[in-house]
Amino acid sequence: MRKRKNANLEAIEPEIIAMRKEGMTRQEIADFFGLDLDQIRWWVTRYNRKQARLAAGEVLRPKGRPRKEKTP
Repeated sequence: MRKRKNANLEAIEPEIIAMRKEGMTRQEIADFFGLDLDQIRWWVTRYNRKQARLAAGEVLRPKGRPRKEKTP
């Protein structure tokens, strides 16, 4: 079976979190969704880093340049 190259992991985020809490491995999660192991590995790393920052009381800001305000 071919692995998907592009995936919107934010759409399946609650399912991935539930699977991790059940004790499934990253490889099992990747196989279940038909994704590459690296995609799941990096998503879990980013998710854990974000949760640690939230637990430390840090306010998360959106990345990138702010949008220009449109003049009426």
